[in-house]
Parts: sequence; C-alpha cells; structure tokens
Amino acid sequence: GQMAAFLVRALAYTDDGGGDLFTDDDGSIFEDAIDKLGTAGVTKGCNPPDNTLFCPNANVTRGQMAAFLRRALS
Repeated sequence: GQMAAFLVRALAYTDDGGGDLFTDDDGSIFEDAIDKLGTAGVTKGCNPPDNTLFCPNANVTRGQMAAFLRRALS
C-alpha cells in the first residue's frame, strides 16, 4: 500500500479507473493509490491468474519493485 502511494505521487497518476479494482484493499488508506496504480498497468495484482487481490500489507521484494518500475517507466 505504501509503495503504491509512493509511486502514484512520484509519477502523478490521477486516473483510478472507477475505483475498487482489488477486493482486499477496501478500507485501506491506500485504496485510491492502489486503484490508480492498477489503472496505469503498473500492478496486476498478487494472486495470478485471478488478480483480484493487491496484498496491500505485504512487503514488496526487490524483484517486485523492479517490475513495478519497469512497467511505470515504459
């Protein structure tokens, strides 16, 4: 969740795609940022192939952060 807020602020994303892209972030203070990150295509979710979860309280690995940055900067 914190990583989503960091990237959304840094990259100035504004489109949330209508919100509520993931089921496990409801009530999270980071839900808006998570939806913006998902709409931008930077995150696809944490439970492939369904991709209905974001796992907002999970730690982000270096590999995951690298994937987020690659998608964000491409």
